[in-house]
Amino acid sequence: MEELFRFLANYEVGIYIVLGTVILIYLKRLFDALSALGKAQFGLEREVAQKSLRSSITVVVLIALLGLANFILVSVASVKFPGISRIATPTIDPLATQQPLDQAAITQTPETFFQTQTAIALTGCVPGQLEWVQPKSGDEVSGSVELKGTVNTPNLGFYKYEYQMQGDDLWTPISAGNRPIVEEAFGGRWNTEQLEPGNYSLRLVVSDNQNNLLQPCVISVKVIPQ
Repeated sequence: MEELFRFLANYEVGIYIVLGTVILIYLKRLFDALSALGKAQFGLEREVAQKSLRSSITVVVLIALLGLANFILVSVASVKFPGISRIATPTIDPLATQQPLDQAAITQTPETFFQTQTAIALTGCVPGQLEWVQPKSGDEVSGSVELKGTVNTPNLGFYKYEYQMQGDDLWTPISAGNRPIVEEAFGGRWNTEQLEPGNYSLRLVVSDNQNNLLQPCVISVKVIPQ
């Protein structure tokens, strides 16, 4: 089951593209069948058009259900497997020029690190509209973490919240919603017990009712052993 979630998470965009293409093809066939049914003058013509119409509707409904199932599995059910997206490893660019480390950066304290991360993280957050309330950027967390925040943007379509181990490319969904909340619990808990201790990013991704994505609100936290 965990391998299935890994596959769906890695190829989520490609799956939606394929399903969308199939739906467009069969929607065209559906409209063609409707047109043929309206113009049919003989019983056999009408029967053929009705058969084509039924098959097109069946395929469109089936593909829509597959898309919905994929969304639920990736965005909701995968919370039961917190590590499903942890299969990508950072790659080394042989053409990249390595920069010498600043001594001040080498000796910086954890407090300095998290202050810097907080300043960077909050660029996508808007107080009163899109923000994390619990945890805060720079917090240390362990075990099952209750997530609270505010999602109160104009023309809200839906939102989802995800986590990523800093240095990885992939984001793992925790849960999603479509109703505004103000300094309340999102409804899903973040289980960190199976995660490798280290620095993680949490982000809120919001889309309006026209499917336009807003700038995500991202914070940094540190997962510690319980």
